[in-house]
Order: sequence, then structure tokens, then C-alpha cells
Amino acid sequence: MYYGVQYYPEQWPEERWALDAQMMQRAEVNTVRMGEFAWSAYEPREGVYDFGWMERAIGLLNQHGIQVILCTCSRTPPPWVFKKYPGVANTRFDGQVNRCGQRYTVGLAHAEFASLAMRIDRTVVEHFAGHPGICGWQVDNEVGGFNDCYCERCLGTFQDYLREKYATVEALNRAWGEHFWSFHFDDFTEVPLPANNSQLVLEYRRFLSSLNVEFTRSRAELIHRLDPGKFVTTNFQSFQDKHGVSFPMAETIDLPGMNPFPPRSPEFILDYYRGKKGSVLVLEQLSRLANWDTGEGWMRLWAYRALAHGACGTIFFRWRTARYGQEQHADGILPHAGQENRRYRELARMGEELRILGERIDTTAVRAQTALLMGYEGRWAMEAGLDIPAMRGELDMARIHQAFLRRNIPVDAFDPHGDLSGYRLVIAPRLWLVDERIATNLRAFVERGGVLCLTAASGVVDEFNKSFEMPRPGPLAEMAGITVSDLSVLEKPFRVASKAIPGLEGAEASAMADEIHPAGAEVLATYASGWRAGLPVLTRNRWGKGVVFYLGTVLEGDALAALVDERCAQAGVQAGLPTPEGVFAHERSGEGLRLLFLLNQNEEACEVTVPGGWQDALTGEAVKQVRLEGVDVRVLQRRE
Repeated sequence: MYYGVQYYPEQWPEERWALDAQMMQRAEVNTVRMGEFAWSAYEPREGVYDFGWMERAIGLLNQHGIQVILCTCSRTPPPWVFKKYPGVANTRFDGQVNRCGQRYTVGLAHAEFASLAMRIDRTVVEHFAGHPGICGWQVDNEVGGFNDCYCERCLGTFQDYLREKYATVEALNRAWGEHFWSFHFDDFTEVPLPANNSQLVLEYRRFLSSLNVEFTRSRAELIHRLDPGKFVTTNFQSFQDKHGVSFPMAETIDLPGMNPFPPRSPEFILDYYRGKKGSVLVLEQLSRLANWDTGEGWMRLWAYRALAHGACGTIFFRWRTARYGQEQHADGILPHAGQENRRYRELARMGEELRILGERIDTTAVRAQTALLMGYEGRWAMEAGLDIPAMRGELDMARIHQAFLRRNIPVDAFDPHGDLSGYRLVIAPRLWLVDERIATNLRAFVERGGVLCLTAASGVVDEFNKSFEMPRPGPLAEMAGITVSDLSVLEKPFRVASKAIPGLEGAEASAMADEIHPAGAEVLATYASGWRAGLPVLTRNRWGKGVVFYLGTVLEGDALAALVDERCAQAGVQAGLPTPEGVFAHERSGEGLRLLFLLNQNEEACEVTVPGGWQDALTGEAVKQVRLEGVDVRVLQRRE
């Protein structure tokens, strides 16, 4: 179990380090992450290196029983790099060249940056390779964040990327369409930077993502070659950001990492970045937010929530609030003055608990029969072609995920190309982009008996962001037993009628509506108001050994919960432990052991009744009626 903090020794007087290490040890911290912004401290002038300070910091932490995850640092160069090598800087979409002063303002495809970045990263890894106090490495920080570039040189690299992918310009024209607004290419050099052409915008986003994935791959390979035996990770940002696709990036490293920052990021990302690898390391766990009243207990509860969703450790951001710079009044466990406070006491309390529980948590994992599917490319394609905020797929995904949480049902979440064997129920909200691999994957799942649910705005475009000539939902239409003739934004809610699912009777359909025409599917719910009265809202179609549902609008609250209950009943997915409103139960299981995490997200105390056989995991005491204080966590265990 990795438990610790993000630490910046280069930002604090060295005479303070020993006290920091002592305080961390008292709080049972066993892991510290360091070094992602250390280039200016490592190499204050070109070719002049100073690693002594980091050696002393690592040594001091090791003396206090603390291991280190060391980061490479090349995406945030110091001022002398921008001054001497201005070509490293990236260019915004408006043509403005970014300069020193922000982080990640570099062009990954720029030759100057690529050379300098590999030099500093190789030098750092070579210097610290084999250090017994370093347990693993992190590739930079939030790879993909803010390093988009729209300069002429990147355009040339993009054109080379297109030449390699499409081989001929005729193939590109066929894939993207041609002659709309005279958009036709005779040569790859005619392809411009992206503007408002949805095919071009999607492909450029893929190109930028490929740079981020390749950057991560190159660093992971460097570390594995120079310091074999150490794990490599990196931290994915919240999935709303337009950074590199996390799933291929996760394949380049050993252990995916992430930054959950509730309340501004949905709980969904805890399952999404766990993905198909089954585990995730929280590399920046929220301690507080400057614009959010983070009261007593929330820091601990949010960290336990990540562990309950399958994380193998949690590293809090950050040890001490910065006294200067852009994060001067942002996150931190200790305040500017560095004294003990309530957040430190929470850190110590959880540290003592994990000292007892950590090994048992490490032997367990989340087991799910339900999968939620969402791809980056589908979201990019929709934003490029129909950028209506209320219709964005991540909003529906977060709502649906929350509905499962309310039933304490575990879910896995990943890209729609992923392996679906082993699941009973699959929900793919707003599956805007469907390529042949996705269609084949979903058809195979349903044919062998799976229950699939699609929602409005699915099967709209192919992998090039070009609309299908066949009726929507495109290659999924036959399986769904419907055709869709129109998609509209709903300016106001429409009422729903349903005898088949009583929980939908009188519900509100909002945000958008597909105009559905059954082609063999059974209608389970219709609109009950407006000009849409009588038109289908929800359909069901049997296909092979399975079933396909299609929801042609957006439902929320109790109506969405009723729909989830019906889907689970159809698929044979059992609800979890019943809990009061605002209390959530998450289970991790392993060989002969089950752990139950009870999280009370209310400010008031409550009680939860559990079946026989459960014990308090800290004390071993048998429990039946579990009391949870406000904003509290209890962990139970059961031997099988």
C-alpha cells in the first residue's frame, strides 16, 4: 500500500527537511512523490548539474522509512531554455507563441525540445538508477495537459502523420469527404491546421494524442532500460481534459496513475482510470481546494473512496501549501507556516489505519459484472461536430455512474474497444462514434447473451467523424431494432409515459431527443407531451441470446435509477448492500477475503445494518449494526 504525499524539497529551506521527514514518519507516510518540476534545480545553467540536493532529500526520507517515486521533469523547462532555445515553445490556436511563465508550454514534436528533454530525462534517470530508496518512477506530470501546439512545424509533422496513416491523398479525401466548401486535397501539404472542419479537428486531436502517448512510451522504455525492476507510472488528469488518450498511454507503463480532485471531478474517473488494468495509483489525492470549504473528515473520506474503487495507494497533493507561485493559495496538507493542523491529524489517523489494513487491501480488487463504455475519440468527434455543452457524453456517463453508486453496484469503465467478456450488463452512453471494431465488439457481446444499453446520439459518425449514409444508430441499428431519423436539442423537458417501467411514468426527458422508429424493437416508454406525444423514448430488442435497449433522451434522478434497476434485473446484476441516502458501500474481494468500505457523505451520523459474518477490519469485533459518524468511513472484513 502506497501512502504518502507530494513533496517539493527544492522549494523549502534544507534545514526544514528533517522536521518534514519526522512529521511524515509520525503520520505513517511510507511513500513520497518528488521531482516533476525540478529541472531548474537540477540544471540551473546548461550543462551544469546539481543532484546533491535531491540525493540528500531522498536519503533523509529513506532514513525515516519513506520510499520515493521520482519523476522525470522535461515538460517544464527553466527560463534559460526558452531564452537560448526559443523553438521549444508551443503555439496556441490563435497563433500566439507561449513563452516561459506557465508550465508545459512546449511542443513535443519540436526538434529542440525533443533533444533537450531527452537529455535531461536521461541524465536524471542515469544518475538515480539503482538507488535502493526509489521504488518507482513517474513519467513527468499530467502528460498532455497544455502542450497542444498549432505552429507551422507541427502542421508539417501532422501532414507526415497523415501521409503515413492514409498512404494516398485520395484515400484521405474518401475518408473525410470532399468538395464541401471546396475542401479537396491534391497533396498532403495542402492540409491546413484545424479550423471548424469536424474531420480535420478530430484527426488533429488524434495526432496530438499520439505525441503524448509516444512521449510517455519513450520515457517508460528509458527507465526500464536504465533502472530495471522499478515500476513506471504517470498521472492522468480528469477525463474532461483534452489530453492524450489514457488507455493506450496506460499500455506504455506498468501502473496507471490519476489525479482525483473532488468535488470538481466526478467519482466516475476512479473507475475509468482503473480501466482494464484493474488497479490505479492515486498520485494526487485532494487535500483541499482554495475555492471549496473542505471541512473536517473530507480529506480522509475522499482518499478512502479512491481505495474503495480499486486504487492501490494514495499520495496526497501536497505536503505543504506553496508560499509563492501560481499555486500559492491552492492545495496543501500543512499551511504556509508548516505547523500541524487538522488535515495533518487526518493524514496521521488514516496512516495509522492503513498500517493495519494496507496488506489486506493490497490482496483485494473490485469485481464488477457491469461495464460503462466511453472513448476519448467519440467525445472529441462530438465536440468537433456538435459542440453543445448540455449534450456532452461525459455528463450522461457521470449521471449513470452515480445511479449505480446509489445502488452500491460496482462497475468497470473503459474504452468501447475493450474486452467485454465476463460482463452481464454494458452501458454505452452517447456512443457518437462507432467504428467497425466497436460495432463488432458490441454485437459479439449481445449475441452471446449480454444486455446492452445505448442512449441518445449513438451511432452517428464513423471513425473519421463522417456521418453514416445508413440510418442511425448506423452499424448498430439492426441490433437495436430501430432507426433514428433526427436528433434535436430539447429547449424544455417533455413528459414520459410508461406502463412497462412504472418508475418512468411522469418522468422528464431533457437535454436532447432522438426521433426513434421501431424496426422490430418493442416500445417500453413514449413521450406524453408536446408534438412528440406517442413517439418512442425507450425500446428493447432481442438479438441473438441477448437484449439491446435504446434510450432516446436524457433521464435524471429517480427516473434514471428506475431504468438502472430494470437493466440490472434484466441482466441478473444484484444490487449491493442497502444503505441510507448519502451512504455508500464499496466491496473489494480476494482469495478468502472480502472488504466492505462504508462511506458516510452526510454531515450527520447514521447507522447501517450489515448481514452476519462481518467484522470491524481494525478491531476484529463482530458487527451487525454499524454506526458511522458524519463524514466518516468504516472498513469491515469477512473471511470466506
